[in-house]
Amino acid sequence: MDEHVNENDLSLRAMAVAAKGIMSAAENDRKAAEQAIARLGYLEKRVEQSLQQIPTILGASAAQIADSVASKAAEQLIGKFRQADAAALDAAQKYQAASDSLKRRFWLSIFAIHLGVVLPLALLFFFAVPSTDEIAQRQRELAVLEQNIDALKRQGGDAAIIDCEGRPCVRTREVPGEDPYHDAATGKKTYRLIWTK
Repeated sequence: MDEHVNENDLSLRAMAVAAKGIMSAAENDRKAAEQAIARLGYLEKRVEQSLQQIPTILGASAAQIADSVASKAAEQLIGKFRQADAAALDAAQKYQAASDSLKRRFWLSIFAIHLGVVLPLALLFFFAVPSTDEIAQRQRELAVLEQNIDALKRQGGDAAIIDCEGRPCVRTREVPGEDPYHDAATGKKTYRLIWTK
């Protein structure tokens, strides 16, 4: 979790740095434009002063000088705008890279969360829910037990099942001198009469 938080912090910081770069580039553009306008104003004043001092016969030369000065100022302004454009493009690329990284981390986090929820549920369903064969077997066993209970009740018997040191046991009829019944076929199974009311 801390790793995701650190990665998100890094992405947010990268986005903040990119946004700061864009704002800085825009501020530089504004300053460059103000400087260029101030220079143009200054140059315009100088050209006007020069034109007033130059005789009218040299009007054509004055126009050429003004043209040359304006061209130089325009070249400087274009250079500043190109620098500002390059800085803005670099900042935009950094911002896009940070945004893409944050999106990837977001989707990986969503996938990990879903995997963390769905996988345990699937394992729980797989291991905890009995199969249809197991359910059918238990239903058969339950039907046999219900038949045995019905037969026992028809014959007047009553089964009291209790816990005997962690094992189920049934109350039987114990009469002094009465021996338990044995399975005649195997001689291994022993039966006792069930207690009746």
